[in-house]
Amino acid sequence: MPTDLSTDIVRTSAQAGRLVLWEESARDGAQGKTLMNAGFRIRLARKQGQIFGVHGARHVVFAAGFPAVCAEEFEVTRRVALEVDGAVSPAAVCRATAADVRQAVAAVHAAARRRVMIVVPASDLLADVMLHRTARAMPTLAPELVDEAHATDRTAGGVAGTLSVDVCLADAPRADPVLLAELAERVTAAGAGVVVIADTIGDLLPTQTARLFDRLHHGIGDQVVLASHLHNDLGLGLANTLAALRAGVRVAACSWLGLAERSGMVATEQLLFLLAYRPEIVADLLGDTDAPGRGADLWWAEPDLTRLPEIAEMVSARTGLPLSVTTPIVGSGVGTISTGTPFVHPGAFQPFDPRRVLGVEPHVLLTQLASARVVQAVAERLGFAPDRAQTAAALRWVKQEAYRRDQAVIPDEDLAGFLRDAGTLPGPVPVAGPGSGTGPGSGTGPGSGTEGRAVSAATAPPEVQAALVAGRAVIMPNPPPLTYVVAATTPTAVNQAKRRPVDQEVAVWVTGDALLGELADLVALAAPERGFATWLLLEERVTLLVPLRPDVDVPGWLSPAVRGGYALLFGARWAPVLPLLSAFRLLYVSSANRTGRPPAATAADAAAMFGPDIPILDADTITTDTITTDTTTTGTVTTGTVITGTASTGARTGATTMLRLGADGTLGLVRHGAHDRPDGPDGSAALPVVDYLTDVQARFRATTLLPRSYEATPALDHGHGL
Repeated sequence: MPTDLSTDIVRTSAQAGRLVLWEESARDGAQGKTLMNAGFRIRLARKQGQIFGVHGARHVVFAAGFPAVCAEEFEVTRRVALEVDGAVSPAAVCRATAADVRQAVAAVHAAARRRVMIVVPASDLLADVMLHRTARAMPTLAPELVDEAHATDRTAGGVAGTLSVDVCLADAPRADPVLLAELAERVTAAGAGVVVIADTIGDLLPTQTARLFDRLHHGIGDQVVLASHLHNDLGLGLANTLAALRAGVRVAACSWLGLAERSGMVATEQLLFLLAYRPEIVADLLGDTDAPGRGADLWWAEPDLTRLPEIAEMVSARTGLPLSVTTPIVGSGVGTISTGTPFVHPGAFQPFDPRRVLGVEPHVLLTQLASARVVQAVAERLGFAPDRAQTAAALRWVKQEAYRRDQAVIPDEDLAGFLRDAGTLPGPVPVAGPGSGTGPGSGTGPGSGTEGRAVSAATAPPEVQAALVAGRAVIMPNPPPLTYVVAATTPTAVNQAKRRPVDQEVAVWVTGDALLGELADLVALAAPERGFATWLLLEERVTLLVPLRPDVDVPGWLSPAVRGGYALLFGARWAPVLPLLSAFRLLYVSSANRTGRPPAATAADAAAMFGPDIPILDADTITTDTITTDTTTTGTVTTGTVITGTASTGARTGATTMLRLGADGTLGLVRHGAHDRPDGPDGSAALPVVDYLTDVQARFRATTLLPRSYEATPALDHGHGL
């Protein structure tokens, strides 16, 4: 990637035939009646940049905001531009006035890869509405505004890099074609990097889009770099954008889930997927690949499409736009199976392999269309081993229930209740990944990395396991003095259960040694420090921030736990619940509390706080490593299974202490917790910070040789709390 900050890497990428996504979720998406705060925009931009690894800034322009909206929007735009710079190329958008241009430049000035986009009306109608002028005045006004932007940036000074200025020609289809070409030429001559052609009202047909861009290309010189900004009012946003790309455009505006004004615009995930999942079809999509700027090699590095579902889910949770069964690429129907023949031969009924391309594990759902094989697979996933007669009875029940309830999908936990009531015997449960199913292609057979391991349903209650498999949150215990936690296979489920922003960081629960092995390749710790980190997680059972290597891409599964170059990890593996933990390669976890309330110290506390909809694994009375289960319902504790054992001699006094282990081996306290408060949750009873850290290190030295580079440091930023 070029390090020369004076180079417009978006322009040069497009000229090299690479595709640049102009991301409009935060800016044009606001006209879709949504508001993304600064923290969410930052996280979204970084995640989108990570799709392209170190080339994020060459492949993504992120419209950080429209500073003229209000002082708050200016500040959000400023912060986003500063914090995502380098991960993507941040841009501020403004109207075609000198004051707006100066304001936009000020908003992004601190970013090295800064951009502004000036929206210039190209038709007489829009010129009159927006500026009370005619379109004929724009070839003079627009270059002056480009000059104004560059002059403002130079005057401000003091920051590395050079401002790139882009111009959006709004309402281009209704503009005079000759005037449109003149505008594009003149703003480029004035120093504009990209000229964006916007349809504004979204009524173009693909054939009209092709003619518009072909005519423009014939009327302009090679130095003009065109971009498309095409809406979806007629449902043709994707088709029109492909027509523009076929005409040679290499910068395309888009938005996650198609979020934009009115009926939206081309969806980022659809456009990116279509152009990346099968490289061999790009030539068919884009036409003559030998023509200048039309090469099928659109990427500096192959995009990581497995990140698409997570980002789409994050945007959906934030904005309220649903991911329905009919949503392409990232919807709830992708990877789901509910009927017999597709269950046996999934490859014959899908255009791509969701696991291989998107990282989406196939999931079997129970509906009125289920076959005996489907019911058998779901039952086994839930920890039961029904015989043929029991499977047939369960199949009849599923179909009858679907029609009785007048709903297609029967929840897993309902089938678990039916099987348990029918006396179906427990059986082995395959080790599962997040959201995984069973059956052909499910990833639980030989060669999948999970063979040879199983857990007993006796220690994996069906309701709790079914909730986790379905992607729902559950409440789980930890050994005293630690309080209960919220766990789920997705960070969104954890945050929703806690009623806090869905994009808030959550810890990754290191449930098995395989995950430890994956983390070893990602952390910026030498072998001795990794040993210390493992001991802190598994033996001390603290929550731990560990530094990540700057030269590796953060995998999608870890990114919800990352802030400021550190990953937040939790590693307690209490023997009584270890079989359940072992059934899931990855869980996300946070203390079992809602904002402003202390973590739940008992199952009853958790039930009172979270209500009857979140299953709770009750372990208040257990201290031994062997447990028994009894199907019970107690009050609002809705697990259906209560773990019983010897009465506990220790109270649960608080959430975990949070520590930070530096790359140089220094250890610091981030948040007080049960570990450094031996006399209870009262902060006054806490050990002095350095005393606790010294004690931790001494106890580790008692088990192994601790390098002397470990030194206690005072408390760090307390803002890293879960």
